[in-house]
Amino acid sequence: MRVLFTGGGTGGHLFPGLAICDEWLRRHGNTLLLFVGTQRGIESRIVPERGIPFRTVWISGLHRGRLWGNMLFPIKMTVSLIQSLFIILKFKPDVVIGTGGYVTWPVIKAAQLLRKMTVLQEQNEAPGLVIGQLAGKATQVHLSFEASTRHFARKDNLFFSGNPTREGLSSGERQQGLTHFGLDPERRTLFIFGGSQGALGLNHAVVEALDPLMRDPSLQILWGTGPRWIEQVKQAAAPWRDRICALPFIDRMDLAYGAADLLLCRSGATTVAEITRLGLPAIYMPLPTAAAGHQEQNARVIEKIGGGRVLLQGQADARTLTGLIHGLIHDEAALKNMAVAAATLAKPNAARDIVTAIEAAMQKNEA
Repeated sequence: MRVLFTGGGTGGHLFPGLAICDEWLRRHGNTLLLFVGTQRGIESRIVPERGIPFRTVWISGLHRGRLWGNMLFPIKMTVSLIQSLFIILKFKPDVVIGTGGYVTWPVIKAAQLLRKMTVLQEQNEAPGLVIGQLAGKATQVHLSFEASTRHFARKDNLFFSGNPTREGLSSGERQQGLTHFGLDPERRTLFIFGGSQGALGLNHAVVEALDPLMRDPSLQILWGTGPRWIEQVKQAAAPWRDRICALPFIDRMDLAYGAADLLLCRSGATTVAEITRLGLPAIYMPLPTAAAGHQEQNARVIEKIGGGRVLLQGQADARTLTGLIHGLIHDEAALKNMAVAAATLAKPNAARDIVTAIEAAMQKNEA
């Protein structure tokens, strides 16, 4: 078989595709794969590192608020569509799988024009512009949230499969995690992170709240600051260096999850999928500039069932943030209820379910 994957620009679009790819190869080791991405997206580095053949098209994303920066966008879309047509005609895939990002549009559109089987996977509660445009003619559309069905006019090709996460993801043993990060097992641990690059707004909100927050002597913080803000955070946290472990990057998320009593984080699709899969209590501070408010909508779904709390960045003053953290981190019953509720949204077998559905559609086409 020949399978073509596309998607990227960010890890949120790329890693679900790679999780599906891993599951596909686990079942069909002799499959010929091709991944189509962009030269500047994260996929241009990670996909070749994994030994997957990689091709690029010219497309790049829109620049919000920059008219001149978008002048070439229609031309890029047209050229990328033509490039995609040639790639597909040469590779002759049996199925084309897209996981979002601007590169997905020309590749999936070309596949649909050539009457290829196309499969889409949407990570967020509200579909992105690209998935929304392509879903009507797709063979299958796999959703991460059941509530997402309301955004689609066509319903018969929708599957509630969940957002694929990396295989083997698990919450590490608590004591092992505390030891790894040099944390005190007698204290309560707040784990703060904003993704691999950190989150400026989230970091700033916590820095402003550090003085009242750290008046609780039983509280300690594990803080993934992102590489750009590590020095600023360390300087602000210096008076409590014995209770704050600030790192530019968390390389052992399993141990960090295991050590944490409560999380404070963004609500990107990958973060939400991991937290619900592990069943962890969290305060979500959505990225306010996320396209179409995706992060807030993701977090609201979890909050609605009691699986987490949402605190908007614009409302995260020191008093409010401190009160919320102090009120939750010592409330064992509340933390347990949040964890149990969050776990009800988990789809740990998402990649397997998606591949199974694709196999069934391929068999149906052959019949």
